[in-house]
Amino acid sequence: MKKIIGMSLKNDGFEQLGEQLGVEFQNSAMFGCTVTKGMQLLQKALVKGIGCDRVLLEYGGNDCDFLWNEVSAHPEIEHLPKTPLAKFEQTLKDMIFQLRSIQVVPILMTLPPINAVQYLYHICRNGLNRTNIIRWLGDIYNIERYQELYSLRVATVALETNTQLIDIRSGFLARRDCSSLIGADGIHPNEDGHDLIMNMLSDNNLITADISLSQ
Repeated sequence: MKKIIGMSLKNDGFEQLGEQLGVEFQNSAMFGCTVTKGMQLLQKALVKGIGCDRVLLEYGGNDCDFLWNEVSAHPEIEHLPKTPLAKFEQTLKDMIFQLRSIQVVPILMTLPPINAVQYLYHICRNGLNRTNIIRWLGDIYNIERYQELYSLRVATVALETNTQLIDIRSGFLARRDCSSLIGADGIHPNEDGHDLIMNMLSDNNLITADISLSQ
């Protein structure tokens, strides 16, 4: 049985998908994980022996996020995301290179879309200053646009490195009921959203795709 490690995606639906595809999935997800933390986890796994054929990398959602408590307190100054875009791109490329160096196939995924209105409500639920956050953002929908920027960068990295890309985002956006696939916090797919992700993973055939292992 082939074995695939998911380095960031939640494990919802993976058991059934594994049975369907004849694949053993190992979930290495961690709440709030950024690509920097993912690299640390990958390096530890490489030392121990990663023991898989392919690794599914899905990062960006936490990397593009900000320390909203600091934004709320000081909207007059500049704030950086948890992982600046250039560092995000380079770290993702480094992960791909390290996996290929041991003949393990990397697979990238774009990010599912988010709902800025719901996410801002979630951010401010414990008392953060909504007015200050919007003042800093300039436009509430900049939350969505910035997250999209990271998803687009994943697609760019896939193209530049000749890495298989599963375009989860397009699957969501193609649905007229896209907003119904996102949870109440505005950022995580709900049960129906996870069903869509599993269907897309199945359709993208994680086992037989012809992927170059050269850097």
